[in-house]
Amino acid sequence: MTSDSVDLAEPPRARAGAIARVLFFGRLADLFGRSMSVIIPAEGCAVSDLRIRIAATVEGGAEALGQPGVRVAVDQLMACGDPWVSPGQDVAFLPAFSGG
Repeated sequence: MTSDSVDLAEPPRARAGAIARVLFFGRLADLFGRSMSVIIPAEGCAVSDLRIRIAATVEGGAEALGQPGVRVAVDQLMACGDPWVSPGQDVAFLPAFSGG
C-alpha cells in the first residue's frame, strides 16, 4: 500500500492544508500501509481523535489500533496519555513487539 492522504478536517475550517504524517509499523503497516498524510485542523487534534478517524478508513482498523500494547510516538518520542498533535508533526503507531 502506498502513502495516502486522508482528510480528517471538520469542513470548512481546516482546509488550509494542516498536515500530520502518520507512520505504521509491524502488523499495523500490513493493514494501513507504511504511512499516510492526514489533514488535521489548523489548531491540531488529540491522538485519540486521530486514531478513531484513521481506524475508520480500513476494515478492522479499530480493532488493530485498539489492541493492548499499541503504543504511540509523536516526533519520535514515546507518548503517554492522549497527546496533542500539531500540524507538521509525525505520529507513529507501534504494535507490541516481541523477539530477541
